[in-house]
Amino acid sequence: MRNYENACAQYYSKLKIQSLPLTTWEFRKDYFADVVLFKKIQSNWNTKQDFLKQAQKENKELIVTDKNFKIVFATDSISKISGYQRDEILGKSPAIFQGKDTSIATRQKIKTALIQLKPFKEVILNYRKNGDSYWCEIEAYPIFDKNGTFLNYIALEKIAS
Repeated sequence: MRNYENACAQYYSKLKIQSLPLTTWEFRKDYFADVVLFKKIQSNWNTKQDFLKQAQKENKELIVTDKNFKIVFATDSISKISGYQRDEILGKSPAIFQGKDTSIATRQKIKTALIQLKPFKEVILNYRKNGDSYWCEIEAYPIFDKNGTFLNYIALEKIAS
């Protein structure tokens, strides 16, 4: 082990890299804030599936709506696909992403699933804040508490390829 450490030290000493000390975890602040908020929302669910970790692992955005289908949580990186900052969409319906060419048939399929509290997976034409359109794959699940009362809808979203 000592030889390995010496070899590593010798190798790295020859590199022209200046290491700097890590003085803050500020670059992780948003992620940690997401985790805390998500855990608070998730505390009453009958499932403890970690959708936030799943979204991160699958490189998807996560949106949570309340029982009135208003957005109560979104990953901070939602702006990457939608152009909206998280604060701009909180309290609004996910319909904020739809526009003139969004399929009425797809909207109806989603609405039916929402009314029936069923999971769904659809690809829909959405619109960014600047008006550009994009195809969005949405995988959504209703979430219930331990008594079977509907609480939230979870949507994992990504740009459809």
